[in-house]
Amino acid sequence: MISCKEKEKIDTTLHFESIKGLNEVKMIDSLDEKVVEFSKVADIGKAIIRRPQGSVWPEKIILRLPFTRLEGFKGYTDLDKQHMFEHFHSSGATKNQYISTYKDILVKKVAKLSDFINIELPKEMLEDNPKVIYIEWVNVYRN
Repeated sequence: MISCKEKEKIDTTLHFESIKGLNEVKMIDSLDEKVVEFSKVADIGKAIIRRPQGSVWPEKIILRLPFTRLEGFKGYTDLDKQHMFEHFHSSGATKNQYISTYKDILVKKVAKLSDFINIELPKEMLEDNPKVIYIEWVNVYRN
């Protein structure tokens, strides 16, 4: 069992690196989650989220993109590049929503409620303790 003092010493530092497009983020920390909030974001982009040596993945990672609608989003790890997490828009007769799948299994359906898109990465992506998460996205209203 981890005591409060030991739990406080857990390092959940993450590093963000843009691979395609001009992308800038700020990391927002709370108790067990890390929000990666984009302050500048390319319409078509790729990036890496890296866990430095000695740190652990937070319980929850949320990406906040300032788009009104995404054409597509995918994520995968350095340990499993074949099984992708996908997040895409689906407009139905009842409402606009986003659907998330991981390993072709439905993870979550989320109604679109704001000018930001919040994407929560599935915990299953982190089970094998990868060092890197690769993410890619396309804004539906790109120039």
